[in-house]
Formats: sequence, C-alpha cells, structure tokens
Amino acid sequence: MAAGVGGEGSHLMRRLFVGVVLLFLLHPVEGWGAFQLTVEARRHIVSGIDHMANLDYSEARAAFGRLKNFPGGDLLIPFLEGLVAMDQTIQDDWEDEEKIDEVLDRFLDRIGPVLTRGEALLEKAPDNTDLLLALGIMHGTKAVVDRTRKNYFAAYHGIRESHRLLTRTLEVDGSRVDALWALGLYDYAVSRVPTLLKPLVTLVLPSGGRDRGLERLRRVAREGIFARVAATVALARILTGLEEQYAEALPYAELLGTRYPGNPEFLFLLAFLHSETGQSRHALAVAETIRKSLEQEHPYFPPAMTSRYLQLRGKIAMDAGTHEEALAFFRQAIEHGNSKYAWITAWAYTRTGMIYDLRGDREKAEESYQRALEIEQGGLAQERAERYLSEPYRGR
Repeated sequence: MAAGVGGEGSHLMRRLFVGVVLLFLLHPVEGWGAFQLTVEARRHIVSGIDHMANLDYSEARAAFGRLKNFPGGDLLIPFLEGLVAMDQTIQDDWEDEEKIDEVLDRFLDRIGPVLTRGEALLEKAPDNTDLLLALGIMHGTKAVVDRTRKNYFAAYHGIRESHRLLTRTLEVDGSRVDALWALGLYDYAVSRVPTLLKPLVTLVLPSGGRDRGLERLRRVAREGIFARVAATVALARILTGLEEQYAEALPYAELLGTRYPGNPEFLFLLAFLHSETGQSRHALAVAETIRKSLEQEHPYFPPAMTSRYLQLRGKIAMDAGTHEEALAFFRQAIEHGNSKYAWITAWAYTRTGMIYDLRGDREKAEESYQRALEIEQGGLAQERAERYLSEPYRGR
C-alpha cells in the first residue's frame, strides 16, 4: 500500500535539482582553488535553497541574486537561475511539454560553459575537492537533463564522469560526506535495474548496490552539510515507495513537512506515513493543514488538488478501519477528479475495490479495479488493481 504518495516522476526530478544546488555551492565557479565563500555568501545560498524547497521561487531568485557582488557571481547566478527556472516550470507548466523542453535546453546551454571553465581549472588543481565535488554534481545534473531530452550518449557520459569525480573527491578527502549523496542515489538506482539487464549495465557503468546506496544516503542525512536536505528527501521517498519501510521513513518526512510547509508534496507524504504507521490523529492533523491551505488558496495548493486531499482522507479512514467514511471520501475524490491528478482517481477506485474485497463483495471490487485500469497515467495504482483482479485483497 505504499504508493499514491507523491506526484509523478517530475517531482523526483525537482527534488534532484534542489539537491544539486545544495551540493554545488561550496565555492563559486570563478576563482575555484584559492577562493572560499564568505559566511554572508553561504547564508544567501542556503536561504535560496530553503526557498526553493518551499517552492518560494521569487524569494529563491532574490537570495541567489545577492551573490552578484561576490567573486564568481557572474557565472554562478546563471546556473542557479537555470535550476530555479526548471523547478518552477515543471511545477507550474506540467502539461506544457514544449515549454518544459525549452527550459531544459536553456539549462544545458548555460551549464556547458561552466563545465568547460571548471574542467580547465581542474587541470591546474586536480586534487581540489571543492572543484571535484562541484563538477561531479554538475555532470550528474546535466546527465539527468540529457536523459530527459533523450540525449542518451551525453547522459551516459555525464553519469560516468559524475561517478568518477565524486569517487575521486572521497579518495582525496574521505570526510567530504556530501559526495555520498549522488553516489548513494546512483548505487540504489543501479540496484533496481532488472536482473536480465544488469550484466549489460555493469559492462558500461560502475556497479551499484541497494544496501550501500541506502547507507550512504543515511550518512549524508545525519552528517551532511550541504546535501542533508537532499538526502532526507531521497530517503523519505525511497523508504516510502520502493522499500515500504514506513516507520523509518516517517522521521525524514517529519523534518521536511515541518521545515517546508509550503510544499504540498512533503505534507501529503507526512500524512500518508502517519496513517500507515497507525497514527490516525497525527495524519488527520496534517490533512487539516492541507485543507486550510486549499481553502485559503495558498500558492501551490490549487483547487485541482482537492481530489488529492479527499483521496488522502479516504486513505486515512481506510487505515483506521472506518470503511463507510473511506468510501464516501473516495467517491468525492472521483467526482473531483482531473487530468493533473489522474493517478489520484486511479487510487480512489483501487482502494474502493480493496474495501469491497475486505467485505467479501467480489463483484463490486472487480468493477472498481476495472475502473482504475481505465484511467490514463494511473501509475502504481493500476499495478495494484491488476494484482487484486487476479487475487482478492485480504488486508495487510
């Protein structure tokens, strides 16, 4: 019952970009080597990162813009503004594929000269861990964007280069824990490659490992400086979705929900985990926060999100065993369904079927599962519907 927590793949990409900012800014691009950021510059950077995580894009731009008076700001600011632009476009214009493609291409154009400059500096200072770390993360970011734009060879090159540079960072200075963030994500992602494809993947890319990946992320969440939030986001999502380790995921979600209340993804995740761990009262309290934000029309709590809130309430009621209340909320979620949250409608139908299975009404359960399968882009909810069509849901 782990899915239906957050949005589709774009959310993971957004969180990755936030993490990239966290790791990138140890030293500005110009003057890498001897230059070190002042306390004031670091404060502006961290402020911008926090605003991005909270979806306060105008404030993020303002914070990053204050770097113009610092050495390297002329190269640093375009990079940061590119990250903000990608994040905001994916959030605001999720249906406009052409606009998203344009902002991704613009980012690739911006990062190219920065990488060229950084690599030239690295030739003069090959053991500069700040430079190694920054270039490793930058190559990794570019690989993500290249993969999205179907520039597969460039993405492959970026992955290999990122892994090489970050590994070298740790060889030079094992205390640079932040480098483990991207390496941990890489390890875990490679471990998820289908068994039949793993021999091929390991021929062209470094090997990975689930346990090593998770432990690296846990260490960054504990000890990281610039990547702590990014690792927390990654762990919260991985432990909730793929691992279904809800009790371990909950503290990470609590940190995110408390620190970034303007980000609905973190609040929905927190409520979900409270419900899954049997803490209905806490889940309802978070759901009430979401309802008030919807009612007050806070930024990034649009009316279209109402269906998602209603499905969440149904999920909480279902976990608490109040099935009539759950069915009522699922019906409302379906009535408020929309294209942006089609996967929510699919979950409402699937969980309705699960309740009917628990009641022994197989006919209604199968009907609900079939309705879930009719939804476009239903995601994991449809996988569950197919499973329970083959074998009735019997509870946890």
